[in-house]
Amino acid sequence: MAVLDRSDAASLGLPFMDQARGRFAGLLAQVEAAGNAALPAAWRELLAYAAELFACEDIWMRASGFAARRDHAAQHRVVLEVMREGAVHAAEGRLAQLREMARQLRAWHEAHGRTMDAPLARHLRMRRAGRGSVAARLGRGAGQSQPAASREARSDRRLQRR
Repeated sequence: MAVLDRSDAASLGLPFMDQARGRFAGLLAQVEAAGNAALPAAWRELLAYAAELFACEDIWMRASGFAARRDHAAQHRVVLEVMREGAVHAAEGRLAQLREMARQLRAWHEAHGRTMDAPLARHLRMRRAGRGSVAARLGRGAGQSQPAASREARSDRRLQRR
């Protein structure tokens, strides 16, 4: 069984996305390690999680105005359809095909992380930073743009200059 790289190099820099990708990778590892009797249930659990994860990503992409949303979502739809076919293979006892699908899904997941999820994470970080910057500019007029400790430190520096 190959192990997915979950090093910091594979991190997307957004904990909620890293956790979701890590859970997907963990469930996929369970599929790969499952014996024949447990394989269909492990695949169904992975499929259910993938559907949930992809739906969440679609919400994030729509809400943030991610430009590549259609391509990203289309890839999710195709993968979910293939995973559903895998559930049919499992139900019909074609476990060798299911194991091959799991191997290919691992490769897809790694590539998808680099080519689709990483740009989404970058976009979401930029949106978050932009929103924070706007909030900071709006808050400056009211003196609330920085935490209290930062305001106190700034006041201390002003007093030292006098």
